[in-house]
Amino acid sequence: MGASMSQYTTLLASSLCGGSSRRLIAGWWYSILGMTGILALMSCAVVGTRSLSEGFTSVWSAFMLLALSIGGTMIMRKFHNSMAVGFFMGGVVAMAQMFFFLSLVYLGYRKDNIEDAIPAKTELFMSLLCLMQCVLLGSFAAILGAHRSEIIDKPDINPVGSTEGSEGVYDPPPQ
Repeated sequence: MGASMSQYTTLLASSLCGGSSRRLIAGWWYSILGMTGILALMSCAVVGTRSLSEGFTSVWSAFMLLALSIGGTMIMRKFHNSMAVGFFMGGVVAMAQMFFFLSLVYLGYRKDNIEDAIPAKTELFMSLLCLMQCVLLGSFAAILGAHRSEIIDKPDINPVGSTEGSEGVYDPPPQ
């Protein structure tokens, strides 16, 4: 499974990003950030017009996305160790599951509104947005998992001043 996912994402990177899996990961992350902005704006609209429970779910999801966006951007730009990338991957998978369940919750709100003869277009739209975010986050986690070795910093094998690995080169001792 891992090898086929790596092959698929490599094919995706070569067709979309000139073969750079780092650019594929970055582009996918930017699309997640764009979708986060759309969902945050929609949560503001939902809070003002819907019930308390629906307003809470939208504000909570926007808050969680904001936290993931800030933390994920910091990890993608600065902290490239295995612990941070693994924690980030776990957070992305958890958020993907949360947005899948939120899409189902919004479909339930839609059903309740239809039964009460209340317009339900916003709930359907929010459900579709949550499902799209779920797919984006889930596929991002899969791509990041397949290419995490390209994100994680590798330790410097030959530190400055080391003669290890330099066979055939004579470095005389200082006098």
